[in-house]
Amino acid sequence: MKNVTSLVTHYNGAYKVLFVLKSDGSVWSLGSEINTTKGGSTIPVRTKLLDDVVSIKMANGVVFAVKTDGSVWRWKANSYLPNNRSKNNSPEQMNGFADIVKIEPGISTSYAYMKDGTVLSWSTADTKKYPLYLHAAKDARTMVQLDSMKERNIDKAYAFREDDQLWSVDNDKVFPELTDIASIHHEDFSPQKRYYYVLKKDQTLWAWADSIALPKLVVFTEETAARNRPVKADKPTDDHSRTTTTTVIRTSPEISLYPYITMLQPGGKQSIAVNHLLPGTTMTYTIDDPSIGTLSNVNGTQVVKANKPGQTIVRATASRAGFPDVTASFLLYVVDSNTLSETYYTAVQSVPVADRQRPFIVEGLTQAGELVITAASSEKPELVNDQLVITPELIDRVADNARKAKTAVEQTLSESKIALARELVVNGEILSLPEQKGFTVKLYKDSLLNRKDIDYLTVHAGNAKLMINLATVNRLFQSLPVIVIRLVEDNNGQYRVQFSDEQGQELSNVSSNIRIILPADQADATHNSVFYTNGKITQPIGGKFNPYNNGMEAEINRSGTYFLDDNAKTFPDVDNRDPELQQAVQYLGSKGIVTGKEDGNFEPDSPLTRAEFTAMLVRAFYALDETATESFSDVNPPEWHVPFIASSEKKDIVKGYPDGTFRPDHTISREEMAAIGARSLHEKKNYFYPSNTEDYLSQFTDPHTISDWARPTMALAVKQRLIDVPADKQIRAGEAVTRGEAARMLYRLYLQL
Repeated sequence: MKNVTSLVTHYNGAYKVLFVLKSDGSVWSLGSEINTTKGGSTIPVRTKLLDDVVSIKMANGVVFAVKTDGSVWRWKANSYLPNNRSKNNSPEQMNGFADIVKIEPGISTSYAYMKDGTVLSWSTADTKKYPLYLHAAKDARTMVQLDSMKERNIDKAYAFREDDQLWSVDNDKVFPELTDIASIHHEDFSPQKRYYYVLKKDQTLWAWADSIALPKLVVFTEETAARNRPVKADKPTDDHSRTTTTTVIRTSPEISLYPYITMLQPGGKQSIAVNHLLPGTTMTYTIDDPSIGTLSNVNGTQVVKANKPGQTIVRATASRAGFPDVTASFLLYVVDSNTLSETYYTAVQSVPVADRQRPFIVEGLTQAGELVITAASSEKPELVNDQLVITPELIDRVADNARKAKTAVEQTLSESKIALARELVVNGEILSLPEQKGFTVKLYKDSLLNRKDIDYLTVHAGNAKLMINLATVNRLFQSLPVIVIRLVEDNNGQYRVQFSDEQGQELSNVSSNIRIILPADQADATHNSVFYTNGKITQPIGGKFNPYNNGMEAEINRSGTYFLDDNAKTFPDVDNRDPELQQAVQYLGSKGIVTGKEDGNFEPDSPLTRAEFTAMLVRAFYALDETATESFSDVNPPEWHVPFIASSEKKDIVKGYPDGTFRPDHTISREEMAAIGARSLHEKKNYFYPSNTEDYLSQFTDPHTISDWARPTMALAVKQRLIDVPADKQIRAGEAVTRGEAARMLYRLYLQL
């Protein structure tokens, strides 16, 4: 065959097959027998497979081809051995690949590179699953994988970038010792053993097997030796044995999206969190197939709404004057309820092994798994005298379905060796008729008490919902055997809530909060808050957009009327700050969680007092209780902070000191702030404290500043990104935090609760 530009080959002992790419872009298979002693023929069986191909590669018996239009095609090499020619399968186009210019297939994990520098990753053996976008590997020249490395400080995947260094795709960390790289080559011998060869600009050659050892110098030329020879024997030069750490100051946009994988049912919504933005950055959002999902801004957050079943990609582009645009993306699955669990299994299996412990991917899979559980445990009871009666039999059915679905989700994650960062939240649903304006929900204490199989029970009440936390049921009912909740939608979009006992006697308030979820379909509700009124007072009580519930949710504990309205707050002194801090302060301000100073400024650089932080937390957790009393010797009326500190003491939010004081005017240290945030994630969302605490704390150059008691909470705060690792890598755990730092942490916490 003439005009061949490249080829790959495959053997099975008796036969061989060549796949050749010709200069005209055509790909051919040529298969023949190897041993002809028994009368066989060496004349190849020739078959034309594809046209318009620019490159072919093979790994683990699978051949990949990139066509001129940027699409990727695959086929199994053994399908074209002569003895299999009757079973030939035509090459198939791979889903989710476009504008590809280069592929690097591996035995277990393969990579593809797009024209815009985006890197895609997929499991080589998968045939139908969509690739994963490696945003942190943007503009990589090649990828280096270290799945089996046991070294604690070595990550699993690195991108070889234009600065001639290897950068971890998990964080801004350079691979130790390997800088000034000229080229990288690798060979795969098995899924467990991959050999790498790195040629450096100083003409040294380094090599290693990723499951055996760290990079090792294997060739050291005379020219390099002369250049690095020590001047004096008793003063050795600083050679490759030293690991250096460089502080990276970012000047170009860099973004990460959360969650990384999103699964919704038609009509469902999911907010998109964007992190790592620099001041002066503007964001543009697009969706590849608008018929599958649409985008809008709701309550200050970009939200994707699922329209019809299918798969598409959501993209976020960050633009900053003087720098190239940066684009990140995630895969959106829209699934009918009858195929939800099957699609979830496919989505989990599609995540490359190297990415299965990345926190934002784990959280995305966790949320999708919770959606599967909720969908499986939904019940639609009949109305009894216009009441939704939550009977023990109804709860048992919901719990049984939820338990089965939870087991299936856990098994799916376990099979893929994905370790959850928190417990799965089980939310059972009681459905209702959406056209009805008013509902009465009758709750029996005995039906809900001491249940370990359901965390929340959500009751649909027309366009609104009520969400009951079963962990606090005993406090909710106290001595009452029954609580009746009447929820009525007025014509003006307000919702009247009445708590009553079994005899119909109204309860002015209940002892534990219940969440109300009001529909929020506005195209732009950036500064909306849930408001409460009883005819005498009207006040914002906060609330955040919950995309899975398609509405604004807030916790309530008193009879009255609730509605959504704009509550925009502006603070001039944060206008020139980075986008996340601006949004954090404005968002929390609109919910009434943070307030400005008398001159209208927020003063983000001012130290934060314990009283100020306590007030923020009490408002964020809906914990303000006007009847609460405090016991601290230095907290006395009529100081503004008395009801907040009293509520904090009653709800055990911020603790006092052993000497009986609260010290409201003292500052909050960084480790105290992180501890409160992490403890909230642990207690309210069941996040686990990391067992590998030092892996997170070792990212700081001054971990010795962290008190022993604060190390587990600091590790969880870093893992869940309540706080960042600063550019100078110093945490300064005992230093006082600023109001801006606290607002940023609380904003991130608020969005995760």
